[in-house]
Amino acid sequence: LAQAFFRSGQTSPPHRVLRRLALAMTTVSKDELAKHNKAGDLWMAVDGGVYDVSKFARLHPGGSQILEQYGGKDATTEFYEMHRKDVLTKYERLKVGTLEGAKASTSALGEITKVPFYELPAFQGQNSPYYRDSHKSLVQAVRAFVQTELEPIAEAQDLAGDYPELELRQKLGAAGMMAIRMGPGPWLKFVGMLGIKIPGDVQPDDFDYFHEMLTHLEFARLGRPGFIDSLGAGWGISAPAVFHFCNDQVRQTVGAQLLKGDKWSALAISEPFAGSDVAALRA
Repeated sequence: LAQAFFRSGQTSPPHRVLRRLALAMTTVSKDELAKHNKAGDLWMAVDGGVYDVSKFARLHPGGSQILEQYGGKDATTEFYEMHRKDVLTKYERLKVGTLEGAKASTSALGEITKVPFYELPAFQGQNSPYYRDSHKSLVQAVRAFVQTELEPIAEAQDLAGDYPELELRQKLGAAGMMAIRMGPGPWLKFVGMLGIKIPGDVQPDDFDYFHEMLTHLEFARLGRPGFIDSLGAGWGISAPAVFHFCNDQVRQTVGAQLLKGDKWSALAISEPFAGSDVAALRA
């Protein structure tokens, strides 16, 4: 956490980062955990961490009774039957320490989970006429990229309001993350020539709008709208125009630079009545 904050250009980490680092070094014994087992004084252990859910219990979507049932206990198995791991990240502020002798579980990057409703049913064994193996492999590849390249810096950059640096934009481009967020289109014919592979080894001719949708869903899991938009919201509604309306020379120069993340673009409209609706231009 501190490393990610320093990477954002700040001189010192905020108090919440220091607090999390301190809590990570606090050990809670099983006997101590067991003392906090009633409403108003409710602790529970999940995946090696100990969380104070005393106040959160009344806000719990599943009600307070289920939390009270597992108060003072290790509820890791029960937690993962209904929750995804990033819920722990969301509520890390509730963490008061680490359970003595416990080891946090590890999962492979991009792993498809069995948590109910976390994945599309097609990725958890149900038949679907829309999703194929290529959609699943793309999700795993995009998710792994988000976990390794974006999650560690998302919070710090979102809070700092930082604009993504050239290095990050080029990482997105090289990984194919810029091209696939525009959906199917003529730009996909250029990715191979530029040495860019579509995540999950999906072939350009097989890439469809379901692949694009799944990509946006994985980016949305970051939960930082400002940071997500900075990664190409304006780019995504302007770059397609280069490939649809410009000549081949511009596509091969400017278009290539856009796909690789070397250049950035935005949609500029001077007509005051149009807003974001280009088709509403009166002039």
